[in-house]
Amino acid sequence: ASFMQKQTQILNPEVGYNQAISFSTLTREEVINPAEYNLLCYARPSDISSDGLPVGKLGNQASGFPFSALGYEWKGSEFLYLCGRWSLDTQGEIQKELASQRSGYIARRFTYNKYYQKRRKDFDIFKHQWMLWVVWQKCIGNEDFRKLLLSMPSDRIICEVEKRDPVWAFIRGEDGKLYGCNAMGKILTLCKRALETNMQPEIDYDRLNQSNIYIFGEKVMFRQEE
Repeated sequence: ASFMQKQTQILNPEVGYNQAISFSTLTREEVINPAEYNLLCYARPSDISSDGLPVGKLGNQASGFPFSALGYEWKGSEFLYLCGRWSLDTQGEIQKELASQRSGYIARRFTYNKYYQKRRKDFDIFKHQWMLWVVWQKCIGNEDFRKLLLSMPSDRIICEVEKRDPVWAFIRGEDGKLYGCNAMGKILTLCKRALETNMQPEIDYDRLNQSNIYIFGEKVMFRQEE
């Protein structure tokens, strides 16, 4: 980077925030004041930023970004992510029902509720690594999504905002500030950085392998891509 570019990065709090994101920050609770930062916020797939960027399409429930992973075609990342919640060797039929739904939203709302009691009780231990791996598969497996993510300006902070989800998103307080971990926005930023630098994101393949994840009855062996 040129001297001027470096100076811009130093003076730009959004760039500094994005550069400081790592896997260890995914569970860090934060308070963000939209009046102090230039944000790219979305809640629904149809959301457009004030300057016309289709930021809502970055979300897991946005349609139109199929990809291949583990030898199967997935209609979207939400389907594969949800399969991780029911990924014991005996839960292949639940996964098939999930994968057959028309949209990720329907899969989450109805199938999730139907099988909630059968979910993996240890899912919270590996869900962040699983989500990072799933979103990365979409990045490398769908050119349109890859281009979309790379089109997001580096001097903006990607934020998912939901009413009841301070884990993957932010919750907007009555004071207008955003509260939560925003893990999904951070994962998107990690994947964007990996694409820009031609590097791998911080995926812990050992952790995923130790989690004994089965997809449609077959145990997944995770290996770092070359």
